[in-house]
Amino acid sequence: MDGFDPVRRLCVAVGAEECAGDDSPAWIVDVVERASMAAGLDRITLQVLPAGVLLVLNSGVNEARVVTDLTRELHNVLWRRNRRLDGGQRLRCRISFHQGLVRLTDEGFEGQAVTAVGDLCASDDLRAELAGSPQHDLAMIISGQLLDDLAYPESAGLHRGQFRQVTVTVPGRLIPACIYTLGPAT
Repeated sequence: MDGFDPVRRLCVAVGAEECAGDDSPAWIVDVVERASMAAGLDRITLQVLPAGVLLVLNSGVNEARVVTDLTRELHNVLWRRNRRLDGGQRLRCRISFHQGLVRLTDEGFEGQAVTAVGDLCASDDLRAELAGSPQHDLAMIISGQLLDDLAYPESAGLHRGQFRQVTVTVPGRLIPACIYTLGPAT
């Protein structure tokens, strides 16, 4: 498979905070699959990573709809699972969004966008946001470039005012990004 030309795609990474009594990656895959189906995303490729799950969407998707719907549905799936559990058993996740060139190789998806979305999801900024909001089960981060492309008026569901701007420091570069912690599901 090596050698396929890179294609611009929306990338999503979902990572989880440690959950007492469950160190298996199967639960995060289940949660992400449920959220993806509820969001109507049938044209995705899911790749299990050591630190979570990578989703690579086909070219031409409505990126604003994917960001808002997938985030909402992941939040809802977590709420349904966690509503009767105590703090040590709750599943708490981080979700990140970025887009750029992606290449399919024998090892899976590679490219700057894949690396960046993983770095955003694992960033200290996003982890601190979730840790600082123990009543919330989901925190999201989106690259500043992607939010600039998708924010209102392009998407009624993405308003710059709901996000806090950060700069994520990764080896060799800085990534401007925006963070949002989702409140209790309704």
